[in-house]
Amino acid sequence: MPGADYIYPNVTEVARRGGFLERWHLAEPLGCAYIEIPGDFVKNGTEVERTGQEIGSMLNRSSVEHLYEQDTALPGSLSYVLHTEPAIPRRDRHGRQVTAELRWRDPDWVTAFGDMLLEIEDFLGIPPEIIEIHPGDRRNAHADIVTAMHTLIAAHWNAFGVEPLVLLEHHKDQSISTASQMQAFWATLKRIHPEIAGLAGIALDPWHLHAAAKEDFPGALDEVPLDALRAFHIHNDLAPPSVTDEMPWRQVFGVIGSLPGRPRIKPVVYQKSRVPGAIAFCEAMLAAPRVEYAGPPA
Repeated sequence: MPGADYIYPNVTEVARRGGFLERWHLAEPLGCAYIEIPGDFVKNGTEVERTGQEIGSMLNRSSVEHLYEQDTALPGSLSYVLHTEPAIPRRDRHGRQVTAELRWRDPDWVTAFGDMLLEIEDFLGIPPEIIEIHPGDRRNAHADIVTAMHTLIAAHWNAFGVEPLVLLEHHKDQSISTASQMQAFWATLKRIHPEIAGLAGIALDPWHLHAAAKEDFPGALDEVPLDALRAFHIHNDLAPPSVTDEMPWRQVFGVIGSLPGRPRIKPVVYQKSRVPGAIAFCEAMLAAPRVEYAGPPA
């Protein structure tokens, strides 16, 4: 049995947004516990043509039915992570750069966002175990994001009678990128909605934390609130991780191995030929003796 619950990433070889079974047939032989399903807004020219909606638009029901596939006879062991709009720059059909806005500060927008997720999940047939969201820009206060997470959990309970794990994925170019910002976010969650502390948390991406902290990364990793960590995204700028990377992977996996329970790990590589090697790297790191990290040589 693998040493972690792996999330099979949304590899580019899967046609369009697809459905469950094509991904599950790739994930199951590797022992993955979850598959990743994209829950972005309209994101490229092909989707514009198929849906009639502009890039950066939330999907309506008709668009969901055009972009996803319904599978039947789903295995009972199938679980998935719904990875929502990351708010990264994209090009529209006129070549202009478009970045979708995440408006967690707007309750009506959050309701519409939740409705879109429910439409995707209803069409696919089962709700996700995990939903990943992103912080967006600095106009979204930590309290706005926490309140939105609470709203999404409640919406799923009302629609499906389940409470998914809602995780915040920090990003070097968004409003939550540093360890201190993660600390502040988690403190806010425990203050205003402590009842969801077991249903929410942070998906830690060491590469993005390293990009934000640079040479201060070892100290930053020590400052991340450990009780908030629910999953880990492992990659080297979307390439497979390696012991030759600048990233101190032994320190990272020392943190992962120190936490209670089985870790959830997503190897963030988007070519299916690279996924087995990324998982093997994680397995080797998890099995290696833990060492204290003393930082880079002076």
